[in-house]
Formats: sequence, C-alpha cells, structure tokens
Amino acid sequence: MILPLLYCLNLSLNPKISLLTHIWVVEEWLPSLGLAMYSEHFKSQLVDGRVLDTLTKKDLEKHLHVCRKFHQVSVIHAIHLLRLVKFDKQVLIQRRSHSEHMDLDPVVWTNQRFIRWVKSIDLAEYAENLQDSGVHGALVVLEHSFTADTMATALGIPTSKNIIRRHLTTELNNLIQPARMSLEAEAVFQSQKSRKRNVGHSSASRTGSLGHSFMRSYSRGTLDRSDKRYTSMRFTTWKSSQGSLTRALGLKMKQDLHQSISFQSSPLTLKEGDGHRRVKSQGDIETLTVTPV
Repeated sequence: MILPLLYCLNLSLNPKISLLTHIWVVEEWLPSLGLAMYSEHFKSQLVDGRVLDTLTKKDLEKHLHVCRKFHQVSVIHAIHLLRLVKFDKQVLIQRRSHSEHMDLDPVVWTNQRFIRWVKSIDLAEYAENLQDSGVHGALVVLEHSFTADTMATALGIPTSKNIIRRHLTTELNNLIQPARMSLEAEAVFQSQKSRKRNVGHSSASRTGSLGHSFMRSYSRGTLDRSDKRYTSMRFTTWKSSQGSLTRALGLKMKQDLHQSISFQSSPLTLKEGDGHRRVKSQGDIETLTVTPV
C-alpha cells in the first residue's frame, strides 16, 4: 500500500518520471554509469524511474546485488542527479550534448565522457581502466570525498608516478571545483528561498489565527462581557463619587449648623464706649413706657 502512494507522489512532483522505463534504466542508464554488469539484476526487478527514486544502499545490496560500497555510492549519486533534473531525461540528454566537446558541466558526464577526458589530458595509457569502474560525473562532483587520489586509483596509476599524479590533480581540480562551487551556491539560494517561503506562510498563519480568535471572541460575546465590565466599573466609580459628595455635603451642613448654634448661644456684646453695655439676661434690658399722644 505504501509503494503505490510513493509512486503517486513521485508522479505528481516529477511528471517526467513515468517516461523512465525499466528498459531505459537497463539499456541506457546503467551503461552510462559504467555499471552495466548489474543490468540483469535491475531487469529482473523491473527497476524503473519511480523505483530508482526510492532505492537505498540497503536495497541495492539486498535486492539488486550491488555489494561493492564504491558502486553503491555511484548509483546513489546518479539517482541524485536524476532528482536535480526532475527525472527529465530530455534535460539530461541536452546537457550532456552541450558538454560533449567542451569541458563544461562535468556533473552530467557519463563514464565514456570521462574516458575521453582522461585521454585529452595526455593520460591515454590509463584511460581504458575507467571502463565499467562506476566513475561518472555525478559521483566525481557530488561526492566530496572523491579526490585526485581516488581518480588515480581508479585509473591504476602507481603511487610512484608522482609527476603524473600531480598533473592529474591539477587537471581534475580545474574541472570539478567550479562545478562544486556552482552547485553549492545553487543549494544556498534554494535554501534561502525556501526559508523565506516558510516565514511568509508562518506570518500568514499567525495573522489568520488572530483573525479566528477575534471572531470567536466576538461570536461568543466576549466583547459584550468586556462592555459590561466597563459599564459596571463606570457605575462603581460614579457611585463612589456620589458617596464622597454626600459625605462632603453632610460635613458642610454639620459645620454650618454648629456655627449657627454657637452664634445663638453666645451672649450679645455691646460696646460700652458707645454707651452700650453687655446684656447678660432679659432683666438687664430696660423697659420703656411709650405714652400715646
């Protein structure tokens, strides 16, 4: 059940993958890697492009009898190259044709193209040793542990041939270093692009969450409850202010009343200098008799 789902996913992501039939894998792809000796095993398992995209080193050893570690790494990098071109064999063929007569784009080179390159750098006596070795462009460029010493070993150059090995090192570095730098720059660009896309999605999701939360609060009456709390707070403030005002007015009235009482109970004072004297009681007030005319 899992494999059909994987095949459907591969087909949706890489529409051209269905064109990589098991016949193409056996008759063209494996020979281009210098691994034609495994053709019968791949053919018996009907390995096509969709199966290639799911293979692991364990699968290669257990089901396809690719036991040499060097050959396993060779196949894995060749599959990675197919992913880089989105399993479009026309793109692969076109890039290989452009680099057929120029030392460009070595990541797509076949095993046969590397044999011609070795001949072009005046090492023709060792070139045929690369045949059926599993050495191809994707392995040489993508595998960073692959060095000039690795190539010298594959070519069968003795360790005592220091000058020849030094010449090979110079030529190989001039060929693969620009390709590796280009692929690294492309990987960094894709990583930054993916990071920006993820940041944009996360920002949109946060905004969407805020909108949903706001709508949920609104629909559940949270805003109404807030308004009620605010109204209650205003009423409480008004009530307290009214109480304070009442207390202030009560105190003022008490003060006025106390002053009135004090005035009424205090004795009436007359200035004696003006012919007046202090009246202490009603007996002190003289009675005047008025005779009518």
